[in-house]
Amino acid sequence: MGYLNRFQNAVNEIKQPAKTSNVNSRDAKLHYLFNIVQNGGGFDAHQALKDELDHRMFIDKLFAETFPKHFGENADEVELTVQPEDFECLRFLMEVVENNCGRFSDYSLKYVKHLVHVCENQAGQQILEAGMRIGDFCIENQEALSYLLQ
Repeated sequence: MGYLNRFQNAVNEIKQPAKTSNVNSRDAKLHYLFNIVQNGGGFDAHQALKDELDHRMFIDKLFAETFPKHFGENADEVELTVQPEDFECLRFLMEVVENNCGRFSDYSLKYVKHLVHVCENQAGQQILEAGMRIGDFCIENQEALSYLLQ
């Protein structure tokens, strides 16, 4: 009888596949951690979810304050260039972010388009100033940053 029950369960799964949902790949970790907490995760699961949310808020604030013209009321006026051509500049700005603020996560990679826009639409001095704003932000928020990088 056990064999027939397992066979019937397998047939039912094929006929009625498990529910699926579409999740942006940048949000997969958040959904994963949330599901662990929702399914009775302990203190460590709650802490991991909190850390992920703190990281996202830090990254959102970093780019919103570093590139204010790309966010807020005037965001529609800025058409972001998403096809990089100046890879040396992009490499420079990505290194500035990683050296001062930590490595890019799946979530923070969504902001690379803002770095590309700067590289493709601004001159050398403006690019250096953008890098300095990034570094300054991370230095000013060192306490939050050191907590996130633990």
